[in-house]
Amino acid sequence: MPRLNVSLIGGEHQLAHVLPVAAELHRRGRVEVMAYAAPGATRVAHQLCNDIGLPEVPIREMSLPAALAVLPRSWHKGLRVVRWAGPLRDADALLTAERTTTLLKSLPGKCPPLLHIPHGAGDRAKGFERRIARFDMVFVAGEKDRERMLAEGLVTPERCLAVGGVKLAAMSRMGLERSRPFASKRPAILYNPHFESALSSFSTFAERLRAFVLAGDEYDLVIAPHVRLAEHWSDAERANWEARAVPGRVIVDLGSEHSFNMDYTLGCDIYVGDVSSQVYEFLVRPRPCLFLNAHAAEWRGNADYAMWAFGPVIGPDDDIGPGIARAIREQPARKKEQEAAVVAAVGRHPWLEGETGPDAIEKAADAIEALLA
Repeated sequence: MPRLNVSLIGGEHQLAHVLPVAAELHRRGRVEVMAYAAPGATRVAHQLCNDIGLPEVPIREMSLPAALAVLPRSWHKGLRVVRWAGPLRDADALLTAERTTTLLKSLPGKCPPLLHIPHGAGDRAKGFERRIARFDMVFVAGEKDRERMLAEGLVTPERCLAVGGVKLAAMSRMGLERSRPFASKRPAILYNPHFESALSSFSTFAERLRAFVLAGDEYDLVIAPHVRLAEHWSDAERANWEARAVPGRVIVDLGSEHSFNMDYTLGCDIYVGDVSSQVYEFLVRPRPCLFLNAHAAEWRGNADYAMWAFGPVIGPDDDIGPGIARAIREQPARKKEQEAAVVAAVGRHPWLEGETGPDAIEKAADAIEALLA
């Protein structure tokens, strides 16, 4: 029986992009599956499998010696790949949602084929970095990403397959209905800034957006940045921002499971952000979007900012209130473009009206079985 190893070192927010495929292969029983994860991820991984009705994937936790564990956390992924290289490579193929695992191709010894499911369908340049060329097979969510990877010479046609959004398929199996984050009938704004300072709008807009919401009685606000934005903050920095929550009006979520399990992207009414791929998850149901150009980026005609076509864009000196009002006002005219963009980004799926057939989890599993055969 062929063996598939799965690297889960990218963090809990990446699990839903790759683990469901491993669980589906484990369920079928024609491929031996073993996952490798950072300590502490097993409970969340098993819960995800249970939630989507698939068997729990066996997991080995990749511990580090005490002398290495005290090094900066940003080094830990690479350290785990190097220390656990032997077990990771003891397979017929290795599947991952992150790219640090490509280090295995630089280490002495034979490396099995590396299979990649990118964690998200966003547009920023980092999603199309050179390390993608080191994978033997890439399973992207939609034709949008496949066409760009081909155009940039990162893949060949036979090494890249569009299977649909695995995370969206997993969340669909759990049900796409979510509770609203607030009890009021006010529209809820989701503010979802990116974590990279050169791209993020957080330092420029977060407090201004909060002040705007609290100055009136028109909206509620969820501040839920990418989970990596606060991962290196001190306890004092985290406490400072968490203290800015206001019961019934403002939620500040710096990385709970609600910030990556689509509770907010499905439960809120208006999206405000910069370059996070979560906008495509939000637009599974087309709704108003506002984009914040905090760094005066030259975004028109730039593929890295393709998502900014889904709503108005404002700069650091612009007022937030008129921008949100404009997003709401222009939404009927943008709805068809948003719908087409989601299909291009994540494919046609059974959650779309009138769609039937296998979802992304099954398609990716089928393709991996064929490769291993």
